[in-house]
Amino acid sequence: MSTQKGVPQIPEGVKVLGIKFQAFIDPKTNQAVFSQSGAARGLDIPRKSFLDILNSDEFKLLRGNDSPMAKLPTTVNSQPISVVTQADLVLLVRIAADKGYPVAKSMQDASFAILLQESVDHALKINRDRQEYREAGATLRQKLEYRYSYNTMRNTTLDRGHGVRGVCRINRQVSSLAVADADERRTVSKSWRKKCSGAETVKITIANTVHQKAVEASNETTLDKNLNVASQRTSDIYNLLEAPF
Repeated sequence: MSTQKGVPQIPEGVKVLGIKFQAFIDPKTNQAVFSQSGAARGLDIPRKSFLDILNSDEFKLLRGNDSPMAKLPTTVNSQPISVVTQADLVLLVRIAADKGYPVAKSMQDASFAILLQESVDHALKINRDRQEYREAGATLRQKLEYRYSYNTMRNTTLDRGHGVRGVCRINRQVSSLAVADADERRTVSKSWRKKCSGAETVKITIANTVHQKAVEASNETTLDKNLNVASQRTSDIYNLLEAPF
């Protein structure tokens, strides 16, 4: 039996679109986390199917290099329970929606990342300006969309036989297009992208997606040409986004 002091659950849980998720405050991060079993119940996914999603390559890939799945000592069980973070729950909803689970699909269609942020704030009785929590939820979703676009581009590049060198080449091109001082930031920190603004993250995500399409259409002899086209198309999209009305 664990000797650690158990954490009580948030009394009313976190309700999103009328669905209750069992939630706790992780004392190590001071952030809301959700029991895996409660997440499965809330999303109406059989426990085994839910565990299959957690153990899937897709979930692990989208999750990236984040810390391992955590366990938390709580007052609801004599043993530490398995929990997922807010970012994990957003990914789980996305994957479950793609698999056709109706509750997850409804939530995904309703922009779950933003609703989750609002619902956590409500459960914790945090009073924010509506714009503030919407921006926080939107930032979470931006980061997850960026991660998805990067992993898709990376895997396509490797699958097409262009290797790690090809991934690095495309990364540098994407970064230079999206962020003017990318090279300088890279010399300061290898994880500089994590500190990008929301607008910069959106631009990198767009560039990743365009370049992934270019790689998908390329072989060894056409890659250079298609990457040049991808560079120009990305710049054109940026110009459209910044054009005055």
